[in-house]
Amino acid sequence: MELFNRSAGQLSDEKMEVRLAAIYILGEITVDFPDLSGPVFKLLQNHLTGMSAEIEGEGAPVDARAIAEVLRRRAADEFQRQTPG
Repeated sequence: MELFNRSAGQLSDEKMEVRLAAIYILGEITVDFPDLSGPVFKLLQNHLTGMSAEIEGEGAPVDARAIAEVLRRRAADEFQRQTPG
């Protein structure tokens, strides 16, 4: 839980490297602790929504693309788990 809290706080750090590390750590938390997937998804979605002004235009910031990738990957994993066969 401490890792979750620390990573959540680092999403708004001014250094891109710190924000990216936090995003990827949150993604790994969903793998290691599936019961935290819901809160992690909501946190990342809310953070992405808050960045919407930055996202519009030519290209999305690196951290926004990283959030989208983590969400996409975890959604695909969930879909595979729920699909029979």
